[in-house]
Amino acid sequence: MEAVNQIIQFIKQLFSWWFIVTPWEQAVFVRLGKNIKVLHGGFYFKVPFIDQVYLQSIRLRAIDMPIQTISTKDGKTITIKSVMNYAINDIYKLYNTISHPDTTLSAIVMSKIADYIMAHNRCDINIQVLECDVIKELERIDYGLNKISFKITSWAEVKTLRLIQDQSWSFEGLDLKNTVK
Repeated sequence: MEAVNQIIQFIKQLFSWWFIVTPWEQAVFVRLGKNIKVLHGGFYFKVPFIDQVYLQSIRLRAIDMPIQTISTKDGKTITIKSVMNYAINDIYKLYNTISHPDTTLSAIVMSKIADYIMAHNRCDINIQVLECDVIKELERIDYGLNKISFKITSWAEVKTLRLIQDQSWSFEGLDLKNTVK
């Protein structure tokens, strides 16, 4: 069945001589791997197997960051949830600076948050300063983005419990029921 799908895709590619870029997209058009053009909304022709087209929406995007649990300089544990918004301004610059924008930007933001939290004591952490630092970090290198915003949506100081996976504590006579409150 997979072979049939590959044959159908090959035939579709043979007869795919045109493409459309919608008004809310930009496209990078590459001919023979070296001639590069940025295309805006419209109807375009391409030669199969010679031309490659990479379409990208330029509308506002939101990245919902995963929850981060980070220890402060004074040993307190902080759990943070955040969101980042951005739009693509220059697709050529974006394609020439980063790969997989959502994943890359998420990693940059999360590492900046971790650096800030680990360098400060709990009482010295300022959310507004952290948010500004993250935005400055994203604007420091021009990725071809605009409308960049970042917001911490949830913040909590938590206690962590770490249990040993192999339960070796049970053989040493430890009673966890009396230690956990």
